[in-house]
Amino acid sequence: MSSNASLDAQKAEKLAVVEKELQDLLAKKKLLDRQLASIESNIYTYEGSYLDNPYGNIVKGYDGYVHATGRDKAGRKVKVTESDRIFSQSSVTYQKVICSDMQ
Repeated sequence: MSSNASLDAQKAEKLAVVEKELQDLLAKKKLLDRQLASIESNIYTYEGSYLDNPYGNIVKGYDGYVHATGRDKAGRKVKVTESDRIFSQSSVTYQKVICSDMQ
């Protein structure tokens, strides 16, 4: 009987250690998820700034730069579509982050 009690105590101790480790790992995952969301939000913002350039970009081409006379395009707003966002869309969690930012 005492060996069973000893075995149960060892199992309980091991269970407590594993539960603590799991809690630590879940806290770390939560932190990493927040960091990833922040990075993806920054990428979305910077990508929007890049795509809004009235003189062109790698996605839409540089026709605005080639044909602009300085004042022609400087004030014009470029329409950015979701399909233009090649960097943001390369992430699996991108939609979730952007939807949460808009709320």
